[in-house]
Amino acid sequence: MIRSLIVAMGLALALLLLSPPARSAAPSEESDQSEGFAYERDRGLVYRQGDTDLWLGLRGQFRYNNTSTELDTDEPSLTDESLSVNRARIKGGGTVAVPWLDAYGEYNLVGSQWLDYRATVTVSGWLDIRLGQWKSEFSRERVNSSGKQQLIERSISNYWFTLDRQRGLSTSARFGAGSRLDSTFWVQALSGLGLNRATERGNGLLLLRWQWNPNGEVLPFSGSDLKRRAERLSSLALAYVSGDSRCTRFSSDGCGQLPGFADGDYDLEQLMFESAVQHRGLSWEQELHYKRIRDERTGEVTRLVGGYAQLGSFLNEWWPSVPAPLELAARLAIVDPNTDRSGDTNRELTLGANWFISGHRNKVSLDLSWLEDDDLLDGGNQTRLRLQWELSL
Repeated sequence: MIRSLIVAMGLALALLLLSPPARSAAPSEESDQSEGFAYERDRGLVYRQGDTDLWLGLRGQFRYNNTSTELDTDEPSLTDESLSVNRARIKGGGTVAVPWLDAYGEYNLVGSQWLDYRATVTVSGWLDIRLGQWKSEFSRERVNSSGKQQLIERSISNYWFTLDRQRGLSTSARFGAGSRLDSTFWVQALSGLGLNRATERGNGLLLLRWQWNPNGEVLPFSGSDLKRRAERLSSLALAYVSGDSRCTRFSSDGCGQLPGFADGDYDLEQLMFESAVQHRGLSWEQELHYKRIRDERTGEVTRLVGGYAQLGSFLNEWWPSVPAPLELAARLAIVDPNTDRSGDTNRELTLGANWFISGHRNKVSLDLSWLEDDDLLDGGNQTRLRLQWELSL
């Protein structure tokens, strides 16, 4: 399975190298920029006055979930069925008085906690500095908002490898814009302690990310080719993380531990290769991860590898009789949580469909996953069916 991912990676790289530079889009007519309060479909409630441009929005996810776990024993299958408000968030931001300082905040009503609070200073057209808490730009799958994903949940590899939200300081720069060498760089100093945890002595992560934009245009962090791009737009990235932390896993719950680890002192190192392509309603994204965890107290080293490959398409681009709002997608993911141990591999195959009512802001999604975990309850397989309505106001 790892070999399959590497082969898929090579095919993606070939697509990237063969992609023609994207043509500059014709300038669109300016929209109504009248001052005062207004409602915009893409942002929500908006207030403009001079260089002040503020917005406020609401977002919800309403989900049905049915998970069946089959054990390789004589035990009966376990079934979990639920209907829930999976996410309910209020978010907003913008500029106040000066156009070069942008603020953003996001609060989770389910769980009652701040997720993002950050300020970004645009030093020039190519250089930004950010301070606060946000999703570190480590991997595309995690940076993509859950509302802009192609499938209802992220892949199983996200559980093992994400850096998630961190407090920190970031510098990002873009060079060679519009050319074949168009590249974006990130350098970030992160707390290493996850969501809503302050920096502590002895903890901290350094993140380096290089993203090549071979078509001279940046591919946004968003799943699905909603624009049905006439010309191919692609992205290729490498990321490296190194540092010390009490955590071996990061998530929306904050600092945590992977199975088999307890709170302690760990030296972390991670490498990630990523590619993404969008063209004519067809979209591809892929990640390949390596992670090394060294227990500073015992000296024990654990190595993890894994990743995923995902493909989606608006079939209407190829067969006009298919309804235009319908997109189909599939994902294959695999993780080896310890390369020195056998019999603990995690696998995922997910098939999904989206019906876009108003882009990612109003859509209905359905997906079916087959999950294999050789280490789950003495060998368990899961089948997971999910139906979700995503709505932003």
